[in-house]
Amino acid sequence: MNCDENMESNVYFHIQDEAERLLKEIKLMMKNVETSELYAGMRFDLEHNETFQQHLFRLLGSHSHVQVVIYALGSMEYGFNSHFQLAVVLLLKRDFSNWIGNIQVYDPLMSPADMLVFRKLDVEMLTIDEDCKRQVRRPTMFYMPVPNYCLIGNLLGANWSSSCINQIVLLTNSFHNLLTNILPCNQNEETVQRLERILPFTTEIDIKASNEEIYINVFSRFAWHFFDVGPNINMETSLPVTKITKYKRSGGDRHWLDWQRYFEEAFLEDMQSDMSSEGFAQSLGTYRGPRRLRCNSVPPPLGWIKLNIYGIGTEGDQPGRFSGVFQDDTGMCLGSYSDTIDAKDNVIAGLEALRNGLVRCVEGKPKAQKLMVESDNVILIQYLNGHPEPNELTMCKLKEISDLLKRITCAFYHVYEEANEAARDLALRDERHNQE
Repeated sequence: MNCDENMESNVYFHIQDEAERLLKEIKLMMKNVETSELYAGMRFDLEHNETFQQHLFRLLGSHSHVQVVIYALGSMEYGFNSHFQLAVVLLLKRDFSNWIGNIQVYDPLMSPADMLVFRKLDVEMLTIDEDCKRQVRRPTMFYMPVPNYCLIGNLLGANWSSSCINQIVLLTNSFHNLLTNILPCNQNEETVQRLERILPFTTEIDIKASNEEIYINVFSRFAWHFFDVGPNINMETSLPVTKITKYKRSGGDRHWLDWQRYFEEAFLEDMQSDMSSEGFAQSLGTYRGPRRLRCNSVPPPLGWIKLNIYGIGTEGDQPGRFSGVFQDDTGMCLGSYSDTIDAKDNVIAGLEALRNGLVRCVEGKPKAQKLMVESDNVILIQYLNGHPEPNELTMCKLKEISDLLKRITCAFYHVYEEANEAARDLALRDERHNQE
């Protein structure tokens, strides 16, 4: 059985296969996040920030660990942002296992493939939608990467007493930032009131990065929040809140195949639009896209030229190599190229493959006004779509090709190895020839 087979014929196989590939992507993302400036800053605060240490000591009391609960993560199968967000908490659990305990997660968008991945990662999946209303009985860390405002209100409301809220550390969007940006409407009124009432009793420790713009889609002004409400304060009477109609989330009722069809239709609709390169980066950097298009090499939509690129760094005495293959919307090959490169990093080799392809397009070989670029290097595609966090060498390479990118509308899309076979074979064939 393979990925070319009609998905309806064996859904379980495709879900399992998707989960295995997804797990590899999460592990790659963990390596990327581990070396990021953002995570380095988080580690430094947890190890050296005296304010954090004092509040953590108070929070733990006689307990040795905090329970971790993840809300508002979204689906890893359908969205790239949740890869980075999950990688952060998995690294925290690994690096601070002396006080971070087991992890539980729930999101209505979790897919069957997501659930298989969580099992492999030893993350417990909640089977009941708590609607972010868990009332704590022990020290608990809530991790809410990009929640709806009302979900923050739900969590605060469920713990609106000093005995509960003082046992919470909340890792989410800055409360100060939320109050500045939240839209004034009836649905948000209760959340606004709770934020305003609790803010004087909140210690907020910002998580800083020198380039906050690059994190805008993954985290929005992220911060740790500790609460310290005196035991003599009755929050219900002293900090009254007008309760509003319950906010209800949606999105978990589609069948896996229906989601695949939905994302494929949405993808094709976007490709037929007049979207800019920035718009495609926003869309394709956010949504992971349909499985069929990641597994199979299909011609680009009408009016587009497709460029499949591949790059592999030096290994031992073997030089790095890169390659590219052009294809028009009828499936006809319009040309190819390959060469060697003195670089150890696969991402750098892949970017050189892209640079060479863009130069050819600018020269009219082939003439492309809309270029769909595919690669099986998921981190490379993430960087090209503006996601965090490229290292200094990669940033220099991205800047080197930025002028070329301004001349053509580009869409960058991640595919699996079998869908990038033509470019991979071209580079590796030349490598094998040299070995002979």
